[in-house]
Amino acid sequence: MHDQTPGDRPGPEHPYSRARLNDLVGRIEEALRSGDTALQSNLVLQSAELLTKRWSRLPPPDKPAFDALLVTLCSQIDTAARRAFAERLAPLRLGPPRTAHALARDAFVAVAEPLLAGCSCLGDDLLAEVATSGGAGHRRAIASRPSLPPPLTDRLVRHGDGRVAVRLLDNPGARFSEAGFAGLIAHSERAEAVTLRLALRPDLPAPHRPTLLKLTRQRATDALEADLGNDGAARLLAQATETLARPVAEDRVARFRASLDVIGSRFTGPHRGPNASQLERWINLNRIEDGLAAIAHAAGLPLPMTVVAFNAPAPAPLAAILRGLDHPWPVLKALLVRRFGETLSPAMADEIWTLHRRLRPGTARRLIRCAAMPMGCAAFLDEAEADDGASNGAGP
Repeated sequence: MHDQTPGDRPGPEHPYSRARLNDLVGRIEEALRSGDTALQSNLVLQSAELLTKRWSRLPPPDKPAFDALLVTLCSQIDTAARRAFAERLAPLRLGPPRTAHALARDAFVAVAEPLLAGCSCLGDDLLAEVATSGGAGHRRAIASRPSLPPPLTDRLVRHGDGRVAVRLLDNPGARFSEAGFAGLIAHSERAEAVTLRLALRPDLPAPHRPTLLKLTRQRATDALEADLGNDGAARLLAQATETLARPVAEDRVARFRASLDVIGSRFTGPHRGPNASQLERWINLNRIEDGLAAIAHAAGLPLPMTVVAFNAPAPAPLAAILRGLDHPWPVLKALLVRRFGETLSPAMADEIWTLHRRLRPGTARRLIRCAAMPMGCAAFLDEAEADDGASNGAGP
């Protein structure tokens, strides 16, 4: 590579860094001539930071030759070394373009992912090419980029599976065209997680909303009929829908908001609420505000819907919410005792016990989703499955 003139030098540390780079380049060239792939991989693993960090300080005439050298090196090193190099390249605003493109096209998602998910030096043409020809894992990586214009999301929707669609819908930087929304509706017919996320989008074209409601109702009906039979399914679905739509006085809901704030700050990530024994203890101590706030938070339901389910004269919707959370019978029984007291007849207790026993947790979640969706809520969102048939994109 050409020597720099004094005017090109960025600072007093430059001669030492440039000497290190020149020495490293010499060793790389020697390793390439030797064909020793283990040596090549070790050089990259040990020096990936230096190789990428010095790129911006190279004079423009030197950059194409250095980029070509890196492309040759990356074509021969092992997966771990390529991954290490890709991770160093990904944050660069302007990196070696040929090398970045080669690694972004890598057949192994572990190598390509850091670049596809966030590297700003990849153009839309390259991303569109990988979205079309890459695997499911490559598309999921692209779907995580902080900004995705409609032409690119159109391509990802068209070539991707349900998990790609879910990732796009979870990405606030993804924008969709009319064609993209139509493609997402097609995915929603196969993936419940897509249906629920689409229902939450304020920019979804209005003509698509009836399709989502129909899909959600059909899933709930099919599951309920399998568990309860035709008559029981229709009756419970109507009861839950009517109950969750009831208004509840704001002063009643206000009693629970402080508890919801505490629950929301305390239980995050995979731990959406207290465990069953803790929840049962709260209820038995008459900490109803804490208990219902925890149930609302864990189920992803608005607080008023949970309160109105507790207040309702028929306890079946409340039982379905608890069953959707997969809480055992003692938790539900404790709630029923606090709600109905001496008025909890043996017949009502037996009816709810039978419902609890026959209703599978997945069926209960579909029931509550269907009842809540007309009010703009997607309950149990984290429990909805995307396309189970999609490839994991792990590469060869």
